[in-house]
Amino acid sequence: MAGPLNLGIGQFSYHRYFGDMVRWEHDPGVRWSLTDFMDRANSHCVGTVGIQTCYLTKQETERLPEIAATHGLEVILEWGHPAGLEMGKSPEAVQDLRSWIARAGRWSFPLLRVVAGYPTLRGKEPVEIQTNRLVPMLQELCREAMDFGITLALENHADFTPAELKRLIEMTDRVNLHAVLDFANAVRLGEDLTQSVHDLAPLARVVHLRDLVILPESIGDPTAPWPAAPLGCGSLDIGKALQELYNGGFSGCVLLELSHLHQNWTGKEDEVIRQSLSWLENWETFRGKRF
Repeated sequence: MAGPLNLGIGQFSYHRYFGDMVRWEHDPGVRWSLTDFMDRANSHCVGTVGIQTCYLTKQETERLPEIAATHGLEVILEWGHPAGLEMGKSPEAVQDLRSWIARAGRWSFPLLRVVAGYPTLRGKEPVEIQTNRLVPMLQELCREAMDFGITLALENHADFTPAELKRLIEMTDRVNLHAVLDFANAVRLGEDLTQSVHDLAPLARVVHLRDLVILPESIGDPTAPWPAAPLGCGSLDIGKALQELYNGGFSGCVLLELSHLHQNWTGKEDEVIRQSLSWLENWETFRGKRF
């Protein structure tokens, strides 16, 4: 049996409080600091947080290790929101990522989530062209990251399917390039969730976990509304997918990451996270009895 769940919360779960909203969301009318988010994560009794580098002020960036230590939280840096490397077309993004690799090395944060693109870039070119352009870029970035002792983890950001992402990682062929497996982003591209988990579990260092309420009118369009719900209250078979994940040898961190919420939970991020953590606790208890 796999060990206990290593649970955390992604800062993106509270994206509205950092001024990052989609057209289906309302502005909460207040803005949080990094410390506000860390305090909220502590209130949920998790040990790890995913920090969106684009949400940090200059001062917060300089003080990030100190703030994390004060709160007793492990940090996974998450670079690239929203469009990352723009499928290999942004030299500016490459330079920015290099700066974050160097920071992660100085701070001894060993894992850096990276993003290749965004759903709006999918279909602009054949996947093969995008993949072939990204491979040498990722090889060079991995070389630099290796010098700092950093592992890069590439997320399926509804830009690539999990199978396509797996091929990109395998073609890059670097020991310090792994995956961040986002359950919901696989579904947004019409992929079978269990098969997606099977494909990426051996490469995954982090999982982004949320449940979705699948709207019939959104199927086939990853840029359409895909509202989130508490785990076990949406359309996805999260339990089956998690079991497939651990059957595949996953031993990394599971980060709760909420996108815009279904109308039944609008504005209730804390409630959705509490319900989801409770669901995970019950699931882990059940798993322990079975295995």
